[in-house]
Amino acid sequence: MKEHGVSEEEATKAMWGRISDAWKDMTEVYCQKPTPLPRALLLPVINFARTISVIYLKADAYTHPQFLRERIADLFVNPVPL
Repeated sequence: MKEHGVSEEEATKAMWGRISDAWKDMTEVYCQKPTPLPRALLLPVINFARTISVIYLKADAYTHPQFLRERIADLFVNPVPL
């Protein structure tokens, strides 16, 4: 940020834009028919990216597991309101 003279907000916005573009690229490659790579190779890569996204989306849940604990409870323990 300091090297390029931008604020933290601008840097964060630019980073989220890059993340969004990367998700679009991965989804496009996975959904292509025919795909140049076997789906058996692509699916673990996409699932790894999904896992990392869950772990680091709002905070570093690896270092502070209490953040991840709430998300896991929401997925598997707490009922979904209908």
